[in-house]
Amino acid sequence: MIPFAFLLFAPLTVLTAPGPAANLLIVPGRSVGAIRLGAAPGKAGLPTAPPAASDAAMLKAWATWYGAPGTGGNRSAVPTELDVYTAPPAGDDGSHKAVQLVRATSPWFRLAGGLRVGASLRAIRAAHGALPLAATYRLPGGLRYLYDDAARGIAFETDGPGAGSTCRAIVVHLPGPAAQKNYAMMGNYLKNLPPAPMK
Repeated sequence: MIPFAFLLFAPLTVLTAPGPAANLLIVPGRSVGAIRLGAAPGKAGLPTAPPAASDAAMLKAWATWYGAPGTGGNRSAVPTELDVYTAPPAGDDGSHKAVQLVRATSPWFRLAGGLRVGASLRAIRAAHGALPLAATYRLPGGLRYLYDDAARGIAFETDGPGAGSTCRAIVVHLPGPAAQKNYAMMGNYLKNLPPAPMK
């Protein structure tokens, strides 16, 4: 099995294969690579290394892992980022937690049709239709626009509202509109993250 850390930060040439390997595949509403939504944190396939940043309160928690900066001609790129939100499942008495949302900025993960971080909003609309704008939030890199396919359980974070804007992160969540209540909290958490280490 390919180590999870490698999957986060593997060279782009991995993506020249006819289709993504299972551990690189994004399945809306279900998984990002090895990470499974709806599973308890200890059984969800999360990275085994401690997160670089985290925030927890009221049985809810965010955790962030950083990957290495780009290599080769992409050495100035910022590290990739994996953000995971866990909370009690709907209807739970608070005694359990499950992965509710995963946000990834790594282009190594992609959907079966090929969409990945770096795609244009035009390409996203061609594959998913005219998705509604679910949230906006300001990050250190600028204003972000989140377009959500709530029924399928996937959202695309772009750096602008125009068709030529670029996808900067993909968010996978449990299907349904309930995830949208977490987007404001997600924006605040991301805005306050410490700077990613540049190695």
